[in-house]
Amino acid sequence: MIAVAQADLRRMLARRGLILTSVVVPIAIVLILTGVRIFLHSHNPGAHPTVGGETLFAFISIIGIVSVVFGTVIGAMFGAEDVTSGTLRYILLTGFSRLRLYVTRIPVLAIVAVGVALPAFVLLLIGALALPHAGEPGVTASDGGRLLLSLVLNVGIYALIAYGIGVAIRSTGGAIAVALGLNLIGISLFNLITLAVPGVKPWLLDNALTRVTDGGDTSIVIAIVALIVWPAVFLAVGLVRALRTEA
Repeated sequence: MIAVAQADLRRMLARRGLILTSVVVPIAIVLILTGVRIFLHSHNPGAHPTVGGETLFAFISIIGIVSVVFGTVIGAMFGAEDVTSGTLRYILLTGFSRLRLYVTRIPVLAIVAVGVALPAFVLLLIGALALPHAGEPGVTASDGGRLLLSLVLNVGIYALIAYGIGVAIRSTGGAIAVALGLNLIGISLFNLITLAVPGVKPWLLDNALTRVTDGGDTSIVIAIVALIVWPAVFLAVGLVRALRTEA
């Protein structure tokens, strides 16, 4: 299984255009936002006394959204490409079972999706710590760890959901469209359920993510279970489809 995982990792990284874009775009956003803050500080330090610190690191929310988008695209493409490229039959001829193939790819995908998001996070953290932020609280280790956990969970979970969708739909374009629509819009719409059934709120994905990373009054056990159940449902749907797919 290790050899297959390594082969899948190489195959994913071979998509240099997608991987580089997923890394470079968030980094470019960090550089642009930092440059704007440096410009404002240099031209009007009275109105903009700080560059780094918590003010700069607050932009991690933007990086998180962009990284989730790229993680979703990577997950959907990775799930759909075997069928669309016609390589599934050759993989199965090696004697490797569909179930083992499907399960082996899950950690590989998570590593790649989270990995491409980390450079921008690290760059933003360095900028927040190193750039002038006199009179403003600096970024603490607790803040950095909490937001890193939030980034890892958001990107990883949404990428896995997209992977299950990609395997189920088997069309790269369709999988990307459905996964992006679900991840960015559809799942958030479930929050409307809480208006009618408040008791389900702790089980909704966005609320569970917030509870685990930012704290709250709801049960941490329910939040952790919800974070496992949400991707597991979509991965199960993808697995059923994978086991039935004609090679």
